[in-house]
Order: sequence, then structure tokens, then C-alpha cells
Amino acid sequence: MPKALRVALVSGPMYDGLYRRLPEFEKASGWAVEIGFTGDHPALNEHLAAHGATYDLVGTHSKYAPSQAAFLRPLDGLVAQGDLARFAPSAVETMRYRGALLQLPRVIDSKILFYRKDLFDDPPIRAAFQQQFGRELALPRTWDELFEIASMCHLDDDHAGFVFPGKESGLFGHFYELLECAGGELFGPNLEPAFVSDAGRYALRMLVKLYRETAPKALLGWHYDEVAAHFLAGKAAMTTDWPGSYHAYRQHPIIGAHFDVAIYPRGPSGRRRVYSGAHSFALTSGTRDVPAALALLHFLTSDESQTHEARLGSVVASARAMQTVRAEAPEGSREARRLAILEETMRDCMAIPPKFPAYPPCEDALWEAVRSALSGERGVDEALAHAAAAVDRIVASSKN
Repeated sequence: MPKALRVALVSGPMYDGLYRRLPEFEKASGWAVEIGFTGDHPALNEHLAAHGATYDLVGTHSKYAPSQAAFLRPLDGLVAQGDLARFAPSAVETMRYRGALLQLPRVIDSKILFYRKDLFDDPPIRAAFQQQFGRELALPRTWDELFEIASMCHLDDDHAGFVFPGKESGLFGHFYELLECAGGELFGPNLEPAFVSDAGRYALRMLVKLYRETAPKALLGWHYDEVAAHFLAGKAAMTTDWPGSYHAYRQHPIIGAHFDVAIYPRGPSGRRRVYSGAHSFALTSGTRDVPAALALLHFLTSDESQTHEARLGSVVASARAMQTVRAEAPEGSREARRLAILEETMRDCMAIPPKFPAYPPCEDALWEAVRSALSGERGVDEALAHAAAAVDRIVASSKN
């Protein structure tokens, strides 16, 4: 019976395709790969907090690794510079915490806008928009224009204008990017809350308007997959999503021929900011056979694996893999436009959360407060103050 490497991995439509390559590793290496846990990131993080060191390799993320540093094995001295040189330097930098390399990059995530091209091209809709707003219907240049388009397209829960996650990191991410594109910041230099500001009020008011006037009421219980399912069913005019979801959109029998992609709108500051980060793989302090686990780590982040994920729609850290998929995209195609939009977004617009161990509970406190404003439980100012007080307590506790 072959020796086994035990792993815990993030799962979902945009992740699972890579794992179908694991039998290739098993055949070539003689090692079995035992998947001990899979789940979305919140479930994976909770599991790893209790069991992280029992695994040989784990999936993680640039924003979560600092809180997991106690059980992640530093890779400096284990991964050669030549291996790191395959990846974009900016991606490698996100893999470090306090100077130590804790992960290798898997995919780089920055969201883009998905929209129903058939609705934007529909003559009655275009005429109605012209009459109501006095201008031609076009892709939204600003978040305020996006709200106008979404509110006009919204008829009911099955004909929504704009859908977005109503909980967890998806809801936080929309608040964060709206905050920054309005000129605001999450934290000050000493990790004090900086989001109780005009920019924070703009961000939260916009989300409240989008939820109450353009989205299904059930949205407060939705995360990324439920949002994507609603758009894929042809029940929404616009949404935002990650690169790795693209394969599900382009292959879908209902929406595949009717959607297109666009760059994010700008905020009132004139800035375009997009919630971003990098998924990754790491070894743990409990890794039993470091050379074997390193071999699996290199297999999962190899140019071949990166190309496999890039062909499914992800943006990967390997320059060679991205060159391959760019060369395969026909000039003028939707795929070529998508890649160009993502390159511009990652070059100019990435909003990356700060790295500190107490960050994940701070994010949780923020999205819970944001959702309380969407639901009407709290007003905008009350919700922001509530979030600030919670963040202050979390940061102070982490320093004790």
C-alpha cells in the first residue's frame, strides 16, 4: 500500500478542477494523496484552526496565512530561487508574512463585472433608459451609474438588477472596494478603524441601496456560489465574480451566449479599486515527510497545473502559463477582452487587505455590521460605529 500525504483543501467550482490532476502525481511519485478535509474558506479556516498541524499540505490564502503562521512551515531554504522565479514577483511578495515565505501562489484573484449583454442590447430597455436618464445605455463607468442601470433593470427577485454576496468575505469585499474607491481606508497606521468616514458612509449607503432596490431579498443568506447561480439562471442583469468562475459562465446553457465582461466601475474619488488576493498552498509544522510534501507542493503549483487552472479561467502566478492562455485567445474575443481587463485590474486596481494575525475576525466583524445595515437592524452610522468598536476590541485583545 503506498504511503499517503494528508491534505486539507478549499473546494468549490473554481477550485476542484485542479484536484483531478492528483492521480498524475500519485502515479509518478508512488505517494497516495489523502484528502482529509474540503470546504469553502470559512469552513476550511475553522477546521485548520483546530487541526492544521495534522496535515502535510493545506490550501490557504494570502489574507489568512498570517493568522495561521503558528502552524505553517516556512519555505525559505526549502524552495529554490529558481522555482520562485517562475511566479510574478508581486505574487511571491503576497506569500510572505514578516519576511518569511509561508506559501506558494496558486491563483491571483481580482473580480470583474459580468453583465447580460442581451439586456444591454435590447431596444425597449435602451429606449426606457434613454427616457429615464437622458443618455444612452452603456456599461457603467461609476458605481452610481451601475446603481441607475441596476435599479431600472430590477423588476422582482427573478429579474434582479445586481446581485452580490450578502454575507462573509463576499459582502466584506464589496464594502472594502467601495470604501477605497471613495477615497477611504480600512485601518490607520496603528490598526485603528479608519472606515468611520465619509467614504465609509458612501460605501455602506451604496450597498444598502443596491440591496433594497436592485437585489433579491434572499441575498442576505447568499455567498459567491448562490450569487453566481442566480446570474447563471438568467435572473440578474449584472454581478461581479472571480476569474476562476469564468468556465462555469461560458459553458452554461442559459447564460453562456448572452453575457459579457467589463472592468469595474470607479468611485466618487475617481479611483477603481477591486478586492483582491491570492490563493495558495502551504506545508505545516506537522508535515511528516517534507521532501514528499514539497514534491506535491511543486506539482500543484507547476506550470502544467497553473496552465490547467488558467484554461479554466483563473489568473495564475506563472508568467509562462498566462502567456500560453493569452496566445490561445482569439483576437477580439470575449476571452481576450477578459484577460486584458484582468491585467489592467491587477496592474492598477487591486485592493489587498492588510496582513496581521487578527485580520480574519476583524473582517467578520465588518461584514456582520454591514449586513445589519442592509437588513435594517442598524442605521448606516450605527453599523459603522458598531464595527469600529468590535475591531478596536479585536485588535487590542490581539496585542495583549
